[in-house]
Amino acid sequence: MTPNDVKLCMGCMNPLPDGESKCPHCGYQEGMPHSLTYLEPGTVLKDRYLVGKVISKNGEGATYISYDQTEDKKVLIREFMPEQIAERNESNQHIRPKTGYERQFKTALSDFVELSRQLLAMNKVSSIVPVQDRFVDHDTVYVVYRYIRSLHLSAFLQRNGGELTWSQTKKLFLPLLNALSQLHKKGIIHRGISPETILVDQDNKLWLSDFCIADARMDGSDIGAELFDGYSAPEQYSLNSWQGSWTDVYGVAAVLYRTLTGSRPSDGNSRRISDDLCPPNELNRRIPENISDAIFAGMSVSGEKRVQNIDEFTGLLLEEGDTHTAVFESSKVNLEIKKKKAKNKKVRLTVWSMVITLFILLALMFWVLFALGIFDSKEPVSVQPSISYLDESSSSTQSIPADGVPDFVGKEVNVVENDASYADRFYFEVKEDYNEEYSKNIIYDQDPAPGTPMPNKGYVTLYVSKGSEMVSMPGLRGSTLEFATKTLTENELKYEVVEVVDASAESGLVIRTYPEEGEMVSKKTSTIYLYIKAEGTATSEEESDDFHGGPVGVRPDDEDEDE
Repeated sequence: MTPNDVKLCMGCMNPLPDGESKCPHCGYQEGMPHSLTYLEPGTVLKDRYLVGKVISKNGEGATYISYDQTEDKKVLIREFMPEQIAERNESNQHIRPKTGYERQFKTALSDFVELSRQLLAMNKVSSIVPVQDRFVDHDTVYVVYRYIRSLHLSAFLQRNGGELTWSQTKKLFLPLLNALSQLHKKGIIHRGISPETILVDQDNKLWLSDFCIADARMDGSDIGAELFDGYSAPEQYSLNSWQGSWTDVYGVAAVLYRTLTGSRPSDGNSRRISDDLCPPNELNRRIPENISDAIFAGMSVSGEKRVQNIDEFTGLLLEEGDTHTAVFESSKVNLEIKKKKAKNKKVRLTVWSMVITLFILLALMFWVLFALGIFDSKEPVSVQPSISYLDESSSSTQSIPADGVPDFVGKEVNVVENDASYADRFYFEVKEDYNEEYSKNIIYDQDPAPGTPMPNKGYVTLYVSKGSEMVSMPGLRGSTLEFATKTLTENELKYEVVEVVDASAESGLVIRTYPEEGEMVSKKTSTIYLYIKAEGTATSEEESDDFHGGPVGVRPDDEDEDE
């Protein structure tokens, strides 16, 4: 297939059916309005590249979905167009600096050219989205990147329960860390490592994408900064701070934090004022201590105290947890970890000291009252004995009758069931159901009610939330049937597979879904229909081998091209 043989959609570069103006794969409508700041869809560059719509942009420029008419494949084209200091001539679409910004434009353009030159020289490095071409047109510079079939890491994590084990994470990230080390040795700093700039292909391989010049990732720069909350290093929020390989160490450590805990870390800017970052293994007890320590050291607010390079960071991750023998020595990092641990230990001791002090004061108060004869009256006063307990989810104590049922609502069911003090007093029966007010595994009701007398060991029914019944329909169009069914099963959604005759569709991939992506569906009542190509359907000669209308964030790759 070539563009001369078939009309292509400017939204996804898939072929349009004869006579159709709206793409059945991505929904792009021919003639849709576009921003005059960027190239008009349908523009041809270098007499070779057909440019489609803008798929992403930041202070440095824009990235377009495009088609290489010579190689007959999709590509991504990055255009240097810093709209805060430049503008486009509407008559010929050429770019020129705004009045008063000529020097800044020239400097930024020079940095853009140098970065593209460096990346082009490293296009054989695995795990880095390769640069395939660069050229000058419209008085600016364009860089052509390979188009990879993949999901953003953020979407990949969402489809895998929100987090991964260290064993899974290690296998995914080690090749990426090695590639990042090679980049640093050539003087290339990414400065934007996040779940939105890391891609996962169909072989579960990670790719680092979205390279930009330094000014595009530095708050307060003339062209405007693209920073990633939770992943950009603290020094990126100040023009007066040095950046280097340690800046990328912070970014990749933050991504590992998110991958292993399911939680986005606190943003670097707020941590400069008040550092409340929780160690990873306090959010997920399954994370090995040495891994948690390495990530914590890689996310130090101070760039000087942080792990300085990727090799050292990788060494800490590969450190044997039982022998404490690291591949790379770093006394400064170990000292920082010890300080953090000591601080956390001090906080815990302070809390327990306050609790013990409170108990002592209460005991003294009752002793004084008895000594003064306050309770010695004609009408005896019944004092109900009480027990106190400290809930793991709260730092405060509360009292319950010794023979009464505690209030379990709002607590995590695993914590309650594993509490030894409860095991001697109650038999628990757990009933799960969907609940819109309480998170998954949280108790939302109980029977009998709190305070009910139960002097002997008895049964308590705990009603536990399975999370919200409603969930957003995931984007599965263009994915493999195996991946789609696995995703729906993990989301507790029922599904049916429907075979349809569609000569333009690729066998084994989901053509479309009902309901469509983004619609709210019920885990209890909804049935998801997956439409796939019927076996034996003739394949059109004009069939595309790309990933038709894939999920949000999917970037197709040419299957016949080597990695």
